[in-house]
Amino acid sequence: MEEAIELPVIRGGFDSMGDFITQAQSILQRRKSRAGRSLELNVRALFLEENLREGQDFQYQPESELRKRPDFLFPNEERYKDGSYPQNRLMMLGVKTTVRDRWRQVLNEADRIDRKHILTVQEGVSENQFREMYDAGIRLVVPQSLTGHYPTSVRPHLQTLESFIADVRLLNLG
Repeated sequence: MEEAIELPVIRGGFDSMGDFITQAQSILQRRKSRAGRSLELNVRALFLEENLREGQDFQYQPESELRKRPDFLFPNEERYKDGSYPQNRLMMLGVKTTVRDRWRQVLNEADRIDRKHILTVQEGVSENQFREMYDAGIRLVVPQSLTGHYPTSVRPHLQTLESFIADVRLLNLG
């Protein structure tokens, strides 16, 4: 579908290299956005497959504070906004295909939660980048199959997706 929209523009040519680069960046950004959204929806489907109840055990795209929308809140937006609900029984998960500099986006998505989680399918990060995320309160969640792509010194600090889901289940037992 995207090709049908873009093809006439591409065939028409470009007046300058700047016009070409702008068009190419626009196409790439749309594709990255779709990949990120797809990953979010797959994680949501995985939670449902794991018998986590949407709206009760987790909430997808809730509003934490005014105009702030983490990808997932645990257990849900209602509990998050209830000031009497214990802060230590709240979790959030940002979902990023790659973390690079985008991990900083999740730092202010849920003010009541100090330690934030990011699920990524990126194959490894540098020790320096990991330390920066870790020091900022980010816990990196990766599929078990990707842990071998991370530096040996980082691996003990990674959380697998399976372990993260187990932690979510523990929230609901308390």
